Amino acid sequence: MDVAGGVLGGGESRRLRFEVAMNNLDAETHGAYGEFPLTGLLSVLEHPAVAAALESEGSSSCSDDDGSRSVGGSSSEDESSSESSRSAFRDALAIANDPSRAEPVLVDVGSGAGRLLLAAATMRPWRRVVGVEASKPLADLGAAAIRRLEAAGVLREGVAASTHADACLGAGGGGRMGTGATSPADAAVFAAAIDAAAADLSSATLALAYSTAFPSEDGLRLPELSAALSAVMRRGAVAVTTDKWLVGERFAYKGMLKVIGEEGPEDVIRAFVWRLKGDAPGIGEDGKTFTGDALRDVVANEMKRVELEWMDDEDACSQNPEACGDLLLSLEEQLGPGEDDDGADAVEVLG
Repeated sequence: MDVAGGVLGGGESRRLRFEVAMNNLDAETHGAYGEFPLTGLLSVLEHPAVAAALESEGSSSCSDDDGSRSVGGSSSEDESSSESSRSAFRDALAIANDPSRAEPVLVDVGSGAGRLLLAAATMRPWRRVVGVEASKPLADLGAAAIRRLEAAGVLREGVAASTHADACLGAGGGGRMGTGATSPADAAVFAAAIDAAAADLSSATLALAYSTAFPSEDGLRLPELSAALSAVMRRGAVAVTTDKWLVGERFAYKGMLKVIGEEGPEDVIRAFVWRLKGDAPGIGEDGKTFTGDALRDVVANEMKRVELEWMDDEDACSQNPEACGDLLLSLEEQLGPGEDDDGADAVEVLG
């Protein structure tokens, strides 16, 4: 973490990132700009569901929540046992030829200038650590910091990347990149960026979204991000959101972390942990992520399903009572007489 902070230049870099954000982001589209605390990242990585996913990466098979098996994270549930064995053998051979394939992949959704991304890269071995950021100036700052770390020999070349893309994959309309695609060339760049983001998300073992300031119609649910992650994230992967929820049948709630933010004990961030179930409709039988119109169709279908089944008049708590219970308990503890004023319990696992 010290390396990442040093490369980004401490307080001066923070001021610069906020200045860039204020000048280049539409608050109504992108929300307020902020950063997830580095201590919170360590706690996320230690959460049981996250740790299990990270440790199982590269194994020949893993169990889904319903007890079914998946091979390499992409096989269909009705796959024959002989094909499963062949797929497991191919996975083991690939890992033997390239041991880095056994390491997990982290995708930081809304990565800003890459501070969290670079901190994560120093915490443990990764196959890849990717930041997906809707603001090009911020994504470029992250890419520049990565190049500096690579040149200094701190990061292996190609492990980390900061990309300018819409992590919602265009769900719900024009997307969050704010590119103003008024020409065929702009449209092509926008489409290519969505394809790249989809490929990154489909490879993710863990996708972390500091979603506290993400736009949300009801202040809690994230339909666009839910549709995108449901479309392309593989079975057994884990997604973490802050202060807002993913919705949809593919997301199994696995617990909540309470993290103290950078402004002190009153700055409480609640991180919700979700495990992906079932098969991703945006990944073909050959294990490759869809691109172009095929990807856009899948994301649009997932968005329609989310809006129809999960964004009706029913409130979010009735859809996910376990997550709601953890949230309400946390709020009661924060507001109650037993609140820890000295911040000793900065992180608490509630599930």
